[in-house]
Amino acid sequence: MAREPEELSRADRIRARRHIEPVKRKPIERAPEESTQRAARSASRVVSRRVMTDVKPAPQTVSSRGRRPVYIPTGTPGKELRLPAVPRVSIGMRVFSGILTLVFLAGVILMLKNDSFKVNPYGINIRGNFRVSNAEISSKLSSYGTRIIEVEPNKIEQVIIRDFPDIKSVSVGVSLPANLNVLIEERIPAIVWIVEATQENEGYQVWIDDEGYAFEVRGAASLPIEVHANIAPPPPFRPVHMEKPDTPEESTAEAEEEEFFKEPEPNVDPRVVNAVQLLSQIKPQGTQLRYDAKRGLGWTDPNHGWMVYFGRNAEYLDVKMAQYQKIAELLLERNLQPSLISLEYLHAPYYR
Repeated sequence: MAREPEELSRADRIRARRHIEPVKRKPIERAPEESTQRAARSASRVVSRRVMTDVKPAPQTVSSRGRRPVYIPTGTPGKELRLPAVPRVSIGMRVFSGILTLVFLAGVILMLKNDSFKVNPYGINIRGNFRVSNAEISSKLSSYGTRIIEVEPNKIEQVIIRDFPDIKSVSVGVSLPANLNVLIEERIPAIVWIVEATQENEGYQVWIDDEGYAFEVRGAASLPIEVHANIAPPPPFRPVHMEKPDTPEESTAEAEEEEFFKEPEPNVDPRVVNAVQLLSQIKPQGTQLRYDAKRGLGWTDPNHGWMVYFGRNAEYLDVKMAQYQKIAELLLERNLQPSLISLEYLHAPYYR
């Protein structure tokens, strides 16, 4: 049997009351200033909310044929003229690349088949040359009848530099349909080396530029320095390497190296070139600058008739000139008439 309400214990009565009446909490007592600050902080935090709805873009109707209507405005407001639909044309990168490839391929085939793209004598333009004629340069070109796309300008430049020592530099360019443009820079002669004729050899002349390159005489030059010699211009000093017996592998490697083009090197001693230029400025007027294979450069003294030599270079030239003046005074005081005075060696001058 269920118990009567009077028989319930105190704890059961409290539990039953909690199920029926809501729990009332005692408010927290706060100071007026604290309540105002708390309300201000709450009011500063504003949170906005909006209802998110799924918005779908309006479907666009596209013609199945890829056409678009064309409207032309008329003079009447609110009226326009509609023309028949125009197809939409779009060229992609692949189509553009394919068209470009076909154009290039057609151009290459045309160059290979058409004779207008073959090099001929009328398509060679040579500029910058004064002493070397166009005919001489053209005779060294092996590009006649060659397709313009097969021409190698580097090899043409190497052939011209190799066969013409008096050409300093050359630049070859090609242009359509079959033109070769050759730009020449010639060497400027600074010295004319005159080898006098003897009973054994015939005399000849050689031009030498400031860098020590010797080349044959062509035409005329502007006031080069004359040097009368009994021998060819002295070559520059080069160290001698001892040759060793080559193995088959080394011989093959050397043969491959010879195939490569080597830039030409000066073939006259640059010290001699420098000495000629300096001595030509201080030699007596009206005398010839001479070169002897044993004693070097010098001239004939116009006042006394003897030869004076200063060696093969211009080192200590001012000291040697002072020595020569002193030696000449001593010879005149002793009433001596030598045939030559040599100042080739600074510390060992002599006369004969």
